[in-house]
Amino acid sequence: MKYKKTFILTIFLAIIALGFGGWWYNNNKIGHYQVKQTRTATVFIPGLGGNTITSDFMASDWDKRGVATRALQVYVKNNGEVSTKKQFNRVGKNNPVVQVEFQTNNKPGFEGSLMPNLMKYLHKEYNIDSVNLIGHSSGGTIIYDYLTRHDHTTDVPKTKHFVSMANTYPLSDPKYINNLPKDLSILNFCGNINRSGSDGLIPVKDVKPMRQLVEGKVKSYQFYVYHGDPQQAQHSMLHENPAVNKIIAEYMYG
Repeated sequence: MKYKKTFILTIFLAIIALGFGGWWYNNNKIGHYQVKQTRTATVFIPGLGGNTITSDFMASDWDKRGVATRALQVYVKNNGEVSTKKQFNRVGKNNPVVQVEFQTNNKPGFEGSLMPNLMKYLHKEYNIDSVNLIGHSSGGTIIYDYLTRHDHTTDVPKTKHFVSMANTYPLSDPKYINNLPKDLSILNFCGNINRSGSDGLIPVKDVKPMRQLVEGKVKSYQFYVYHGDPQQAQHSMLHENPAVNKIIAEYMYG
């Protein structure tokens, strides 16, 4: 019995060691890369149950590498009131990153209706005139609803890029699609674990049809499938992956 427990413990520790080793290798193999520094803010919108923790790794990884600057964490109440939870750095010509948390974080349609308040706040309080919007999972739905169903032209920053990470969109409801900004660039991004055809939650084949909705309605559209093991390509690990961060940063900032 004693040897059995020792064997199980050894296997458990080996799994942890392999997992950490894989994460360390993936985190350090990227190396240094540079992008253009601008005043355009990158705003991260989390998915169901998400908050500012969702984007912590992405924001801190970019900040550490000098790619972008972790600037603000912003909180959006159900009544539409927006406030700054924490300011890490100034908002300037330093690719500022804004991490967003909604009081209600499990109703994408409702959260989408609060996006104009968020955008007006960033414009008024921090003189942000342009943004890149990143949505993970249903965070993409929140952004899509904002850009198609709500006012995104009055006293708000111009949306330059929309990065959708691991999300699906209803092809049967194209009613508002023509409201998308004509000069918008979209990156539709998803993971594929060991070429299984899925990120463990969302099948690649369900992500891909976004093209049918937006192509010809916006400035540009790209579809990107990231292939990797579960630590790299799993649904909730995509925003914890420095290789994914690099792809997205180079797409947005050039």
